[in-house]
Amino acid sequence: MIGLPTMSLHLVPRPLRYVKAVADHGSIQAASRALGIAASAIDRHIHAMEEASQTQLFERQPRGMRLTAAGEALIVLARRWEVDADRLDENLASMRGQEHGTVRLAAMDSLANGFLPELVEWTRLNHPRINLSIDVVTPTEAADCLEEGTVDVVIAFNLPKQRYQHRLWTGELPFGCAMSVEHPLASRTELALSDLNSHSTIAQSMVLPIRQKLDHSHSWFFNDNIPVLSTNSLQLLKKSLIHTELVLITSELDILPEVEAGLLVFVPLRERSLRPQNVSVAVDTRRTLLRAARVVSEHAATELGRKLSA
Repeated sequence: MIGLPTMSLHLVPRPLRYVKAVADHGSIQAASRALGIAASAIDRHIHAMEEASQTQLFERQPRGMRLTAAGEALIVLARRWEVDADRLDENLASMRGQEHGTVRLAAMDSLANGFLPELVEWTRLNHPRINLSIDVVTPTEAADCLEEGTVDVVIAFNLPKQRYQHRLWTGELPFGCAMSVEHPLASRTELALSDLNSHSTIAQSMVLPIRQKLDHSHSWFFNDNIPVLSTNSLQLLKKSLIHTELVLITSELDILPEVEAGLLVFVPLRERSLRPQNVSVAVDTRRTLLRAARVVSEHAATELGRKLSA
């Protein structure tokens, strides 16, 4: 998550910073060491906030401090305040024509193996004054992060629509079969689900949105073809495909790094009833997209479009 702000304006109130530091580090003493502030000063400010609000923010335990429900609510406020403070600093820099600051993204785990590292490296090489803070979340969590204002940009599959959400770019992700280059079906140009009946399959676990989407209209397939492996780990699924005769129903973007490396093959499915997923790059219309966030989001949209059309 986002740490204490390093900006010079210090807009986040000191007591709020102290509460968050204690929550992050687990005790007043640990927060004191991290901040370089006397433990007695931190303790005094926390007690003052509790007295003023007539609400206990922490449960004092023998080995540290645990947030109460009220404390958790305060931490949410602190994090939003930190984000707004950082945005103000970055907005002022943008007005001065500077291209720097922290761009906060929420993205999918399946992008962490290929696209996101490439985005980090592109940013480092082309815009060294821009930093990236990336949270790996579910599509619903990504939409919520954008709605709450804790991220600037989201890159997500099947992103739930919300009132103030603006999609800079959206592309379709048709389903297909991922398999090793040695698989008997690897030379096919397209497949039907019936072609998989005599082949062992692996699948995403039910906690993942892609499996939920597949099960919604094609649960019969998984009933007739029980996967030899179900997992929420995309890395485990991909590793399990290489040099085996297993098949995974997924989208090409999930396995694109392995396809580009010649380790896996992606063969499209021709099932008309299997509607494609989509992937979107989105922002919130209520907040001005600063120069740094605009540069990163526009590159992300362009590069995803290029990869999917290649």
